[in-house]
Amino acid sequence: MSTQESAVAESLGRLRCEQPQCHFYQAELHGDAVSFRRGLRLWGIPALEMNGAPPDVQNTWLAVATAVSAEFLVPVVIFGHMNQVPASAQLIETEAVLDPAWLAARQVALTQSLDHSILNQEWRRSGEKKGWVRIGWQPDSDLETGNGLLLAWSSPLPLRRIRDFAARCPDLALSGPDIGALVAEIAAQGISAARWRFAVK
Repeated sequence: MSTQESAVAESLGRLRCEQPQCHFYQAELHGDAVSFRRGLRLWGIPALEMNGAPPDVQNTWLAVATAVSAEFLVPVVIFGHMNQVPASAQLIETEAVLDPAWLAARQVALTQSLDHSILNQEWRRSGEKKGWVRIGWQPDSDLETGNGLLLAWSSPLPLRRIRDFAARCPDLALSGPDIGALVAEIAAQGISAARWRFAVK
């Protein structure tokens, strides 16, 4: 992770947003997408993966992201939005928080909430011990078969949800942005990934 991505992620992670604030990823502003995602996960900043979803889906997801920002006074980063907003339009007055206890308490509440986000979806279609996990919006045709877990948020990681799903389906195929780093981070939290593989689309 370069200085740029790390610095931007840390800056966002310390913000208290009195008004809802969504940042649409732009390389010139946020740096490399892979490195920036890692920084966001390090700081527990919500990152929503729209993945080029249709406009009606993007509107719904953006409304949820705005609600998350409003409830937890936290900035939300949006990846894969079709209609990018100029960087100057994303600058909203905020307050930097220096109290680590406040930031930690917010993080616990935020992570618990996103574990149960309405944008995450799970399908249990069979008793087989295999399934798939996909990060970000997917077309319906990619979701029609098998035991599956669709995660709209790539940060913070919904570890409880992943752990529960992997316990039922230990043979998993995973796909999403920077999926190798994601799996490493998940495994570092004590979740067995020995039988996981990366799906090729």
